[in-house]
Amino acid sequence: MTETPTVSPPDTRKASPPDSPKGGQVRNVGLLLAVVCAVQFLDAMDIASMGPALPQVQRDLGMSADALQWVVSAYALGFGGFLLLGGRLADLFSRRRLLIGWLLVFAVASLAGGLADDGLVLVVARLLKGVSAGFTAPVAMAVLLDAFREEKARNRALGTFLAISSAGYSLGLVLGGLLTELSWRLVLFLPAAVGVVVAVLASIVVPHGRRHEGGRGRLDVLGAVTVTGGALALVYGVGRSSATGWGDPITAGSLAASVVLLVAFVLVERAHRAPLVPLAIFTRPRMSLANLCMLMFGAYVAFQFVLTLYYQNELGWSPLQAALAFLLGGALTAGTARYGASAVTRYGVWPVATAGLLMLGSGYLAWVLLIGRVDPLVILIVQQLLGGFGFAAAYPALNIAAVASAREDEQGLAAGLFNASAQLGTGLVIAVTATTLTSHADAALGGYRAGLWTITAITAVIALLAAMGAKRAS
Repeated sequence: MTETPTVSPPDTRKASPPDSPKGGQVRNVGLLLAVVCAVQFLDAMDIASMGPALPQVQRDLGMSADALQWVVSAYALGFGGFLLLGGRLADLFSRRRLLIGWLLVFAVASLAGGLADDGLVLVVARLLKGVSAGFTAPVAMAVLLDAFREEKARNRALGTFLAISSAGYSLGLVLGGLLTELSWRLVLFLPAAVGVVVAVLASIVVPHGRRHEGGRGRLDVLGAVTVTGGALALVYGVGRSSATGWGDPITAGSLAASVVLLVAFVLVERAHRAPLVPLAIFTRPRMSLANLCMLMFGAYVAFQFVLTLYYQNELGWSPLQAALAFLLGGALTAGTARYGASAVTRYGVWPVATAGLLMLGSGYLAWVLLIGRVDPLVILIVQQLLGGFGFAAAYPALNIAAVASAREDEQGLAAGLFNASAQLGTGLVIAVTATTLTSHADAALGGYRAGLWTITAITAVIALLAAMGAKRAS
């Protein structure tokens, strides 16, 4: 007997969804799905698209290598730090207003970054874009969960939503490379324009209304401050470690501060009558295991990081060529993730997640064993096939496990926790992988192989955890 997602039953009453304006239904769920998918694509693309532009940014703005890394890290810092707060606000306030407002902030920050003639201005703009994404990502997920309540329809919608998201990480590299051929500033100008368009569409199709009247009075301010500060300190410390090492005083101090703040957060939540994050949510085994398994996302991004360096530094490929190397996997994921979500309805969360993780791990292992021994194009194609189908199975399955059992007043929080797990996992795995690469820098291909071994081992452990979940559910 396999485990199937526990989701809210279809709403057979004539009353409308809670956010619907004046008792009306969502008029065009197809357009609504397109809007929330566009939000997710913008958030995902922005993480990846700056990579190919970094050399031009460094030349034009005269940034040092240490300063340059913050063009990417600042986005992750804001994104990872504000996801939990954004998720909880999505359960307390009008999702429509939150989504439109933060999309406009995203657009303005992106425009400011594109106009920047100073590195610090660009980094601040990227930080603000990340903060915006920390709000828009869980809000968009909550809007989707509220609009699609029947199990099969919800899983299909989640499949489409996650296909766009996962494709954004791969296709963002390609788009970034194409735009950089003209100017790195286009990498920021284009999202600004798209953000405005999506905000206008959101104002038309996202329902009006507030989730819970009186939510402002129940907001756990101290909990918000401690968890956001703790998450920011953790993301900052982990991100800094790849450049300075774990023993750096600022890195160690940041990590220590994150521990203190997160412990304080737990104490605050235990005492608060209306906590920002009810600690009971972590007692749900499937939700907690799914969030832990999102280290797989960090492994996926770290794999792209290692291979991008290998393609450019060892094979002499251009940034655009290196970006195009991930196109096949991104296209497969975009085209098949909805089938992965549908498979969850039939076979259960954990069998589908385990199968996807094993395919991902097999693709990574192919690079470990064959790098330098076989034509890289052959390994590339094999890995992209395994990785494209594997990600399309694992990512939707884990997302469904993480959010399907959430109550209506927890949908934003569950989405925020899932996205936060992905971002924090990315920072941690990339930091560990970068440290491994640095320690084997004199080993030629051995350095890349060591980094790939790290990624493969992490994925194997996650696959084992998912298999244990499948065994318990059988």
